[in-house]
Amino acid sequence: MPGVSREKRIYRIAPYFEERMWGGNRLREEFGYVTDVDPVGEAYNVVALPGHADCPVVGEGITLSQLYAQQPDWFLCDTQQLPIRVNILDPAADLSVQLHPGDEYALAHDGSRGKPEAWVILDAPAGGYIEYGHHAATKEEFAQLVEQGDYKRLLKYLPAKKDWFIDIPAGTLHAIGKNVLTYNISRNADLTYRLYDYNRVNPKTGTTRPLHVKKVLDNVNVPDNTVGFVWFEPTLEQGCRVTRYWDEPGLYTLLRLQVENHGVYEQERFAFYTVVEGRGTIGGCPVKKGDTVLIPHGFGQVELAGNLDVFVATYRNKE
Repeated sequence: MPGVSREKRIYRIAPYFEERMWGGNRLREEFGYVTDVDPVGEAYNVVALPGHADCPVVGEGITLSQLYAQQPDWFLCDTQQLPIRVNILDPAADLSVQLHPGDEYALAHDGSRGKPEAWVILDAPAGGYIEYGHHAATKEEFAQLVEQGDYKRLLKYLPAKKDWFIDIPAGTLHAIGKNVLTYNISRNADLTYRLYDYNRVNPKTGTTRPLHVKKVLDNVNVPDNTVGFVWFEPTLEQGCRVTRYWDEPGLYTLLRLQVENHGVYEQERFAFYTVVEGRGTIGGCPVKKGDTVLIPHGFGQVELAGNLDVFVATYRNKE
């Protein structure tokens, strides 16, 4: 309940893991995550879906959704639930070709919010790729190519670009390719419509995963006006190399802080800091690769020390 007495300070957020048949070992080996989930495909560094996927707040005996409900003054958001979600995704095989719907359709058909998202590519092998958008000029052509199973003609692929940003609006067909490691930010929702899953069988269940072809046809953006990868030039500010990727009230705000020794960042809104490389301290709290910390609203200046590459995810209310 709101009003629980709790010190306003930096809190560690433990990841919530999801089993995926396309998952690998990189999250364990490179990020030091410990989990019985196998194969682990995604580490949710920030998720607060009560009764479903919910990050533990380290040392508090509660989940992130409970903290959000008990300490509303630490977030000051215009949403009933925590509005953002963050995960690091490690695919040892291609993800299914899929999309996420907008709010209106999602609420009407599945009782959920829509899930626009964005990625930053953390690493990619030579020849790494993502599926992004399609080549169909009309809905009729799209449906015909799907019916024919002619995904080679339908699907659009892009070379994965390390450290580049890509926006995935609702209705955008997409799939992360094999061994393309990504940091993802999205609305705090969990609704995916699959178009194509390569006819693969889950070895644990002996079954294929369900497809949602009609719902994809209902939601896919035609014509495809996707932009592709975008490079944002960083700036040097108070010892931090700052890259500002996205800032949309009512959706999410994403930036990146890279520090080689010492830096300061002025923090007004609450934020989740996720370390993707290095080790050091954030606001005096020791951190290493894979860690996520929550900094409550109104914290002020945050000092970063050490060799750190950190993504900062936050949210601004609709204006």
